[in-house]
Parts: sequence; structure tokens; C-alpha cells
Amino acid sequence: MKKDWFILEEIPRTHYHLFEGAADYWSKEMKKDIGVKLDTFICFKKGENFFGFTTKQHSLAGKRTLKKILKNPQWYLNIQKQLELYCHKLMNSSNNLQKKDFSLMTDKELEKTFSSHLKIHHTCHKLGMLDFALEWGHELLSNYLKSHLKEKIKEKNLPFKVAATFSLLTTPHKESFQLKQEKEAMKIALKILKDKKTKNLFLDKNPEQIIDLLPSINKKLNKEIHLHYRKWAWLPYMYIGPAWNKEYFVEGIKGLINDEKELFGLFKKMNSRINEVKNEQNQLIKQLCLDPKHNSMFDISRNIVYLKGLRKDALYHSFYSYEPLLKEIGKRLGLSLNQLRHMWPSEYRKAILKRQYNPEELNDRFNFSIIVIVNEKRKILTGKQAEKFRKQLPSPKEYKLSELEGSTAVPGMVKGIAKIINLPEDMAKMNEGDVMVSYSTNPNLVSAMKKAAAIVTDVGGVICHAAIVSRELNIPCVIGTKIATKVIKDGDLLDVNANHGIIKILKKEKK
Repeated sequence: MKKDWFILEEIPRTHYHLFEGAADYWSKEMKKDIGVKLDTFICFKKGENFFGFTTKQHSLAGKRTLKKILKNPQWYLNIQKQLELYCHKLMNSSNNLQKKDFSLMTDKELEKTFSSHLKIHHTCHKLGMLDFALEWGHELLSNYLKSHLKEKIKEKNLPFKVAATFSLLTTPHKESFQLKQEKEAMKIALKILKDKKTKNLFLDKNPEQIIDLLPSINKKLNKEIHLHYRKWAWLPYMYIGPAWNKEYFVEGIKGLINDEKELFGLFKKMNSRINEVKNEQNQLIKQLCLDPKHNSMFDISRNIVYLKGLRKDALYHSFYSYEPLLKEIGKRLGLSLNQLRHMWPSEYRKAILKRQYNPEELNDRFNFSIIVIVNEKRKILTGKQAEKFRKQLPSPKEYKLSELEGSTAVPGMVKGIAKIINLPEDMAKMNEGDVMVSYSTNPNLVSAMKKAAAIVTDVGGVICHAAIVSRELNIPCVIGTKIATKVIKDGDLLDVNANHGIIKILKKEKK
């Protein structure tokens, strides 16, 4: 009998290492927390990935999680506290990897280093996995809190919109790594503006020339920029890279110096934004007379937004940091990075210590494979077996609509030309003021997001990347439309009403 599988999320350019911790939690450990476990499938095809669960199990897991939060919000807050701790543990472990010379290690030391780091990596990842039941596909906590806000706004007769109020109350108090990097770049730019020679260099030369000439003009700033580059190169790495090069950072700083008049105001605004958000939230909480229980639930929702970003960044930093370790393993085993990334992490011990692995099997996994976990039993399917299982999964549909709905991540109203942006190579077509339409945004697409007048996505809840970045950029965002990239085409004129989560296609681009 076929299961009622559904696809929860698509992830571009990823591999097996992302999923072991998550899959262990969904299929085994989740039962300890909420009494439900999830059968899971994870499909890979030449680096592209999508995964999902059965509809019934996923729905039940979400309901059980919300019920437990309603009974005891502190339970979930404790999980979030552990997650934040492990994010920092993983960052520290990754930083330590960057200091090691793997070529000097024995096979045994190499395997131990890899498995020790991956243990922290997997623990960090799995601590965020209840969010997938609670928010992805259902938005159970978000919808509950929006409903409560609606009642309180009506009860107190306040002139507030539910979407805008919810967006503000779930905005995090802590800065993302992306925001920290941008603020540090601004500080460097402000220092350059105080030195006439260095300022002129940045105004007159291209990034490559600046890198060549800066050491002879200002050694101190040259060192500061180099350290900035080394500190933040990993930010767009995601699962397989590439990282940013030094030219990227120099070009960014050059752009800030060219916008000297805007720089001071922008830097001041970024520094004051979090305090402003806190003050606005405190005022709202008083006006709404939120009780301690619902205050804690908004804390949970706010943490979900922040910790999704922190967890992802910790994982990206981890993947970036252990790439040299993988290269050393690959050198000894005669395997490429691509092959190593399609080895299930628990298979590494036999591969490194006993040389037990099959290169052709790893190639087949990359080309097309499906990991299926049912009743805690894992199978890795390739070839005809994978093709047979794929027929059980949903197929894409064609849609002909002029209006679609999603959930509000950031309120606002915008009209603009649609641009479908799913991959870094799509970003060249993005212009200032366009509406960015994406299946699901990621750090590699941030440059395009900064140009957008609004962002619309197929998938996601308050924990998705698009929602997090849109809040930081303060641009309207509608998430979870499910079908935006299937309905909307490049060049369509859109009316985005993020106050109500509605996107209208005003004019279709002529073919």
C-alpha cells in the first residue's frame, strides 16, 4: 500500500551529510519528546534535494508539539536554550578544525577528528527538528498566536493589524551573522573615509588593484580587511561552497564608500534597530495585556526565527571548516569530494580504517538516490529501486491563476516586476525594485534580496530564510504560497499585498 508522502522542502546543492542527525531524530528520538516518530524520504539528484514525510504523521507531530507547548512553554524554551548552546559549540569545534594540519594525522586520528566533529554537528542540527513539525507546512504556533492577537486586538479595541503586530512581536532581539558582518564592513568603511589616501584608492581603483596597492598605502587597514575576509568568507558556503573571496569583501566596502552620504545614516539605523524593536515590542505587550504564558509563547516564536538562522549558519560554517578534512580523507581513499559527500557519515569509520567503500555506488548515489526510513529502518535506494519509489511521490502540477495566497512574514504593499531567483546564476537578471520570487531563498541569494522591493516564496514559515532576511531588510515578504514559482513568470507585473498575504498578477509578460 502506498503511503501518503508529501514533499516538505527542496534544497539546492546539498548532500548526505546534512541529514544524518535530522533523520535519526525524526525516525527515532522524536518519539521520546512528543510520542510520535516520522517515516522519512530524502531524495538526491545530482546535488539537488527534496525531502518529506507522510501527511498523517507530520500533522500529528505538529499537533502534539503545540499541545505540549500550550501545557508547558518552558519545555520548548529549554530545548531552544540547548540548541543555542550547541550552535556555539559547533562554531568553536569548526574554528578548531581550521587550525589543524590533517596531513600529519594517522588514519585513526583522522577518523576520530571527523566523527567527534560530526557528533556535535548532528546534535546541533537535530535540536531544531521539532520546528519542522510545528511550523513547516502547518504554521501551528504562528496561527495560534495570530488568532490570540486577533482576539486581544478586538478585546482592547486597538487600531492594529494582526499581520504587522505578529511580525513585530516575532522579530528577534539578536543579530544574525550576516548583519554582524555588514556592520563590521561599515566600521571599516568609516575608518577608510578618515584617511584621504586610502579613500581615494577605493574610489579610483577596482577590487583587484585595491588588494595589490593597499599594503603599501595603509598596512593597518589592509590587515583589518584581510582578517574580516578570513572571519566571514564562509557566510554563503551553505553545503558545498564556494565561499566568498577577498575581492567580494573589498567590492562591498568600495560600494559603501561610494555611498558615503548614506553610510552614516545606515550605520546609525542598524545600530539602533534592535533597541527600537525591543521598545516597540514592550509597548505592544503592555497595550495588548499579554499574560505570562503567551509572553513565553512569543519568546518561543521569536527564538524559532533567530535560532533557525543561527543553526543554519553554524552548519554552513561547519561544512566550510571540514572541507579540508574531507580533502585529506579523499586523498587517502582516492575519492572526490562529491563521492565523499554522498557517503552516509556513519559509513566513514569503515571507509577510513578498513578501506571498505564502493566508488561506483557513491557515484550512483550522487546521480540519483533516495534514502527511505520507515519504522526506524534505513534503506539507500539507487537505480531502478529509486525510480520505483519516486513514482509514489507527488508530481509537479501546472497552474493557471491570476491570484495566490501565502502567509505574511513582513507586512507592506508593493507593485513590481517579477524575477524568478532560485540559483546564484539567476541573480544577474535582478534589478532594484523587482519582486523576487523564489522556491526558497538561501544565503547565496542575499545580494538579490537586497535589491528586491518584496519577496515571495513557495515554502516556509516564520523560521524560513526569506522571513528572517526580510525582517532584517524591512521589506514586504509573503511566504508559503506553495506555487508562486509555478504560476509567476519573469516579467509579470505583480501587486504584492503582504498585509494580507495576497499576490495578484496584474499583467502577464508576453512570451
